[in-house]
Amino acid sequence: MRAVPSWIFLGSLLMLSPAGAVHVLGTTGNTAAPGDDPGFAQVGTLNGASAVYLGNRWVLTAAHVGLGSVYFGGIPYAASGPATQLNNQGVPGMAAFADMILFQIGGDPGLAGLAISAGSPVFNDDLVMIGNGVNRSASRSYWNVVQGPNPADDLWTVAGGPGPGVEAVFLSAAGNAVRWGTNHVESVGDVDVDDGSGMTRSFYTDFDDDVVGRPNEAQGVLGDSGSAVFRKQGAQWELLGLTYAVSTLSGFDSIPEFPSSSVIDEGLTFAADLSFYRGQILQIIPEPGSAALAGAGLLGLGCRRRR
Repeated sequence: MRAVPSWIFLGSLLMLSPAGAVHVLGTTGNTAAPGDDPGFAQVGTLNGASAVYLGNRWVLTAAHVGLGSVYFGGIPYAASGPATQLNNQGVPGMAAFADMILFQIGGDPGLAGLAISAGSPVFNDDLVMIGNGVNRSASRSYWNVVQGPNPADDLWTVAGGPGPGVEAVFLSAAGNAVRWGTNHVESVGDVDVDDGSGMTRSFYTDFDDDVVGRPNEAQGVLGDSGSAVFRKQGAQWELLGLTYAVSTLSGFDSIPEFPSSSVIDEGLTFAADLSFYRGQILQIIPEPGSAALAGAGLLGLGCRRRR
């Protein structure tokens, strides 16, 4: 995939909307953990959206998702105590707070903690995205588009199939499910995005509709913010990002069901760069294994994580 020219990226922000988990290009499945599992069980559902279990009863989600009972393995765990909204550490030009909150749940779901990436996203990093999104239609629908001169006035009519000037769209189907898909980092350098619920240091992916090259290619959809983006470093999976918004590089508007639940070529998914917020998270909760390592230290030798 290509780097996005800044003038196109800035224009895309006009269509920025709260985001979701994943539609997956080549399948309506992927609703069980992949063989090389980065943390499928640690992604739960919250208020019809997603949340990620970090360990020690701490959960991370997008601030605009809000608090409530988080479901892991179909079992609800009520929020316990107030939420902490992550901040931007006084970085010049950034608003005070990011679109992320960290809170504890009252019960122990019996899940392992996750490691948060200490390194920033790098262009073309391979990713696994896991979240609770609306289901998609089994196949594409095809549309003729007549673009109007003003915003939100493009006219879409159903076409009989693919052809010149015809756009393909994946529409939604009934229900939703936690599923996994893949993509890679498309952005280069820091991306600071204000989605109306905070300004968040971010990276993004691009949906290429490439069923041959990336059959599990993923794109976020509206309503499931708070889903997880993982990257593998050596033998270890790390939580690199938290999905919170979607947009598109397409020059079209009035796209059927977009951005609520449809997917079109050149869709963007925005995720918080958790390496930027890692220090804050570790001040609140320990990284997995820290208690055990601290205990070993007392014996003569002698650790961390996020929402």
